[in-house]
Amino acid sequence: MDITQVLLSAQSPTISIRNHAEQQILQAESANTPLLMTMLCAELANEAKEPNVRQLAGVILKNCVVGQAENIVEEKRQRWLATDPAARNQIKAGILQTLHSPVSTARHTSAQVAAAIAIVELPENQWPELIAGLVHNVTSSDNDHAKESSLETLGFICEEIDPDHLKSQCNQILTAVVSGMRQEQPNEAVRLAATQAMLNALDFVNANFENEQERNYIMQTVCETTQAASLKLKKAAFEVIVRVAELYYQKLPAYMQALFSLTTAAIQAATAAHSFEDDELQDELGRQAVEFWSTICEEELELMEEASTDPSRACHNFVKGAAPHIVPLLLEALCKQEEDQDDDDAWNMAMAAATCLAKIAQTIEDDVVDIVMPFIQKYIADPDWRRREAATLSFGSILEGPSEAKIGPFIPLAMDVMIKHMSDPSVQVKDTAAWTIGRICEHHIRSITQEHWVAMTRPQQPNQGPESRGVLLRGLEDDPRVAHNICWAIHNLAEHCEETKDHATNPLSALFVDLVRALLACTERPDAGEAHLRMTAYETLNTMLTNAALDTREHIKQILPVIIDRLEKSFKMQIVSSDDKEAQAELQGLLCGTLQVTVQKLDAEATPWCDAMMALFLQVFGAKNSTVHEEALMAVGAVSTATEAGFEKYMMHFRPFLSLGLSNYEEHQVCQVAVGVVGDICRALEAKVEPYCDEIVGLLLRDLQNPNLNRNVKPPILSCFGDIALAVGGGFEKYMQITMDMLVQASQTRVDASNPDMLDYLNQLREGIFEAYTGILQGLRTGDKAAAFEPYVIKALEFLGQLATELQTSPPSDEVMRAAVGVVGDLACTLGVRFKVLAKQAPHKDYLKLLLKEARSPNSSDSTKQVAMWAHQQIA
Repeated sequence: MDITQVLLSAQSPTISIRNHAEQQILQAESANTPLLMTMLCAELANEAKEPNVRQLAGVILKNCVVGQAENIVEEKRQRWLATDPAARNQIKAGILQTLHSPVSTARHTSAQVAAAIAIVELPENQWPELIAGLVHNVTSSDNDHAKESSLETLGFICEEIDPDHLKSQCNQILTAVVSGMRQEQPNEAVRLAATQAMLNALDFVNANFENEQERNYIMQTVCETTQAASLKLKKAAFEVIVRVAELYYQKLPAYMQALFSLTTAAIQAATAAHSFEDDELQDELGRQAVEFWSTICEEELELMEEASTDPSRACHNFVKGAAPHIVPLLLEALCKQEEDQDDDDAWNMAMAAATCLAKIAQTIEDDVVDIVMPFIQKYIADPDWRRREAATLSFGSILEGPSEAKIGPFIPLAMDVMIKHMSDPSVQVKDTAAWTIGRICEHHIRSITQEHWVAMTRPQQPNQGPESRGVLLRGLEDDPRVAHNICWAIHNLAEHCEETKDHATNPLSALFVDLVRALLACTERPDAGEAHLRMTAYETLNTMLTNAALDTREHIKQILPVIIDRLEKSFKMQIVSSDDKEAQAELQGLLCGTLQVTVQKLDAEATPWCDAMMALFLQVFGAKNSTVHEEALMAVGAVSTATEAGFEKYMMHFRPFLSLGLSNYEEHQVCQVAVGVVGDICRALEAKVEPYCDEIVGLLLRDLQNPNLNRNVKPPILSCFGDIALAVGGGFEKYMQITMDMLVQASQTRVDASNPDMLDYLNQLREGIFEAYTGILQGLRTGDKAAAFEPYVIKALEFLGQLATELQTSPPSDEVMRAAVGVVGDLACTLGVRFKVLAKQAPHKDYLKLLLKEARSPNSSDSTKQVAMWAHQQIA
């Protein structure tokens, strides 16, 4: 194989040529990976080859070593480590040689490859000379190309690798990085690479930050770099400052005056530009300076929240002290809107400033009002739309944080202005006014007067034009951006009715018909694809349906056939491109979501429409789109709950798709929803689900044993065994051994208690185990098969004992405690005297006493206390 020609062909504009070349590369990797990697390395290192050939060779070489998908990362890692050491050394030598290349694309790519190999080898204590060699290139070489690419390599390594694997070498890395950042370094590219490496290395330098002298040196270097002539370099240095604020907040007091001066100067420079095209880099620099203060706000909010539990971590109140100086700069930055800003993903100075202002409001609460209100009062009716919009945005931004007593008196006046702004000639002003109305509905709904309610929600008056309608109904017909925010405002109104959704009536009832009709019309606007309008309108409709009171039931019944008709018509959409296919899938997912919510609301009253819905859902499963499958599965779950035993007639047709969902470990959200649907079906069919249980249990067990399945799916799978046992009663006996083996194995899981995510996962896992025990015990009891659990009672008690021993060091969540003491009660109910005898023996007696006492402590919820009292009565 002529590797050069293949690499050229792989970049051909002709699809057939490109596909053939890609196939050749895949075949070569499959046949002899070491040979392919050696050839690719030779291409990358060859200075005579074209830059695009060398770059692609490096990218493919890197992809031979590391993978993106979880299921192939370990496979590629093991394959590399199993490669002949001589071949690996030859490749690594070629890569390190290319770090010196004068061709920028070649050396940048080489840095990525070197880092990829390092991330595999360093944890295995291999390639020990790498870090020292890279450091030498930076500190002792005269080759600026080698310095730059070596720093890049160090940065890439620090970004990906576990800090524990570089503990012994972090001082060397820091020395090289600081050396590259220093003002004395004349090469800008080297300084930039060093600064970017510092950003990634900050996680590694905890010990250095504890040393005042070393910390001062690092901070001095970073602050000096913010004053470099290059805006790119300045921006990178500000990114480092933001990360320092996030990681080392407690060390900032000594540097805060300098950081305050640097960030305020950067914000002023960014807002001083005479046009929006003046300098994008200057704008980015200003955004980073704003991000610094946003980060300080986040840290202080977290510290204030933790103050009662961890007083050792002091809040220095930097934001409170700086706000009178920072907020005016942010308010000025709000006026830097772009004329034709319509890209939802764009992030500009005005948006960054608004986000920061909102966080400052949450941090200093009432104090922000007096700082911001003069700006609002001055500019809220300004002839310049930018000032008008900035004043509107600033009011919306400070609504979360200040107390009702402080901000409440301004709400009626603000509502007058916002309603007026909804007819503003500027779309930007209307858009922000709609958003601000949404914020008022979210945070200060009680401050909205009756007069303003009428102005917002009034239906069209007879013999009057569309302008007679309230601003919500008019806004849904406005520009897609405005309509999007009006949907959000309606969503917030509906959210406040959650506690009254089961009442005879609630505040939504009077508005229900008009708003639902308007939302349904909104979803079918020709421009509904813009600004995520269609999706937001359907989600808002779903919230209204969910929180509607009982007096809207007849109206909801009229909505159901409308949505069914829309889903049916979606299969007739003209599909001529991948975009059309994607649009169809998105629409079907939204419609399935609305049907799910509607069926849940109507429950058994939805039964007459279930045949039509199930026929359409089965069609939806024919499309290969995981998002649609997820929504359709949840809708089927709702149908099973509504139809109960009547769902049996659909089961034969639905079974293959349920099995596909349970087998879809690659798209774990689909798999997780399918597991939930199994629970719904078990509760609906009860014993009638038994003919399908062999297949379902087999698939669930296979999922549990699959190392590639996302771990978050495993707790609900364990809980699902309890649902199955409750449904089939004594029929679960044949699954006992393999199920209990799985539960025992899962109960032995250990995690790093210092990692909040892993601790949360452990709680979910344990809750799933206890829920499985409860379902199995209750199922066996109702099926007169209680004796089938007796061989496993000691294992259950051991697990409860394990939980009891960890109460002081790693207390479980309230949900786990409730599930655990529930199992204690179920063991007593199901096994009777045998369990009570065991419960009175050491060490079980002490463990159970400790658990029940803890579950009844003041820290437990009322429901946990009630379950604990019941369990105590059962074993007494």
